[in-house]
Amino acid sequence: MKTNLLQSTTFWTLALGIVIGGVSVASILSSSRAAPGGPPVSIQARPIGLTRTESLLTLKALDDSLVRLAEYATPAVVHIRAETEHGRNIFGKSMPIAGEGSGVIFRADGYIVTNDHVAGGFEKVKVILNDGREFAGKVIRGEDSDITVVKIDAKDLPTLAFADSGKVKPGQFAIAIGSPFSLENSVTIGHVSATGRTNSIPDMRMGSRRVYTDLIQTDAPINMGNSGGPLINSDGEIIGINTSIYSQSGGSNGIGFAIPSNQARTIAELLIEKGKIVRGAIGLVPSNLKEYQKKEMKLDGGALVVKVPSNGPAAAAGIKENDVIVRIGSLPVNSQMDLRNALLRYGPGEKVDVEYVRDGKHRTSSVALTDPKSLEKLTYKDEPGGPGDMPRGNQDFPFDFHDFKGFDDVPGLAPDKTPHTGKPRLGVALGDLSESLRGQYGIPKDVKGAVVQSVMPGSLADRVLNMRQGDVILEMNGKTIDGPQRVKDVMSGLSWGDTLSIRFGHYGKEGTSMNSMSFPLR
Repeated sequence: MKTNLLQSTTFWTLALGIVIGGVSVASILSSSRAAPGGPPVSIQARPIGLTRTESLLTLKALDDSLVRLAEYATPAVVHIRAETEHGRNIFGKSMPIAGEGSGVIFRADGYIVTNDHVAGGFEKVKVILNDGREFAGKVIRGEDSDITVVKIDAKDLPTLAFADSGKVKPGQFAIAIGSPFSLENSVTIGHVSATGRTNSIPDMRMGSRRVYTDLIQTDAPINMGNSGGPLINSDGEIIGINTSIYSQSGGSNGIGFAIPSNQARTIAELLIEKGKIVRGAIGLVPSNLKEYQKKEMKLDGGALVVKVPSNGPAAAAGIKENDVIVRIGSLPVNSQMDLRNALLRYGPGEKVDVEYVRDGKHRTSSVALTDPKSLEKLTYKDEPGGPGDMPRGNQDFPFDFHDFKGFDDVPGLAPDKTPHTGKPRLGVALGDLSESLRGQYGIPKDVKGAVVQSVMPGSLADRVLNMRQGDVILEMNGKTIDGPQRVKDVMSGLSWGDTLSIRFGHYGKEGTSMNSMSFPLR
């Protein structure tokens, strides 16, 4: 993985600054609502040296323009509620689980784009439109990409157009719309903070991890429930689908992430057309070219080949490390995301011409694509890129994109009549004590153990131990803990009814606190 986001770990889950005087500010030239996808406003810079009155009038015009932009976009944003009767809590017990999130109307005939972690895998999905109407939704899943389509029986719905996310630049205005904490039609304003972020994020409900590439980072406040909603630009166009946050508290810390609109649109179109995603695998790990590499190679873009296992399709076709792929079939490749999206257009077993640059010369090879599952045994399985050409990422990323309810209803420690199933779990995400984590949490160099990255609500760690982020598990049942694997080993040897003894510490500016507890697993 070439971009390691915020390697320090914390809980998973804008102010609009205006300087008056001596700066360029904006005035509004148009206020009418355009056709779906059209720009609702036009912004033009005014000269510097404004008087106080002119500045105040210009700020009022900017304020009015943002109001009209919100009025233009919110009708196309929906609130999604989902539930299943066959979920399992962190104790392994069967119980209903509900989730909430947002979505945006993609087509006027009732197709809505959202995150798979918002609507995928639930038995019942309800879509609430901006005007208050409610519809049952049919889910068409794109789980690997975390983009899913929900179809409702409605017509002539307002829509938003998708912008070209390849043209998104840091510093641009960004507006997030959705239903954080069930507060429908919420609008938050910020900027695009960065592009090209890559991460691996755990989905506790599914018991797996999802991989994201080329995420858009924004400081527009995003909270639980914003997932699946749109991140729009000043033209009222979608630049991304809000997906995850980085947070120390579970709320917005000004670092949110959105799946780029180009990828979201491609996935949505394929799901509507085919009903599922079938992608071919080429057998290589791509990355974006750095600016100096573009200059050295005299290229405007492309996907740099980082790794090519010898037993994969790309290697068989003669593609090597450090080649730069510029075309897949008829589709140009300017970035690693272009390469990944191009492979969505071709299925396993198909042969596709791949154009690449090596030593300044363009070459073309025919590659026989394979099934992503067949790549699981390739030599880079545990390296960045992983099976199916998707990077596995770092297991220490502290993100949360879960908008689920129901964990607080998990029965407490008192014995009940429902027998537990499966092995007991603490309900924490753990990481090794890296230098960055020691610095973040003030953990001394001589402390050894497993650091708590996040705590699942309702879990043993939450209800019984009151664990928090940055705690270090030091000892369990008399065994010294030297990392996450030792915790797993101890827990795997326990059953419901057994007694767990645990010692853990918390460090930091507020001082050091040590905790020891012994309790039955009930």
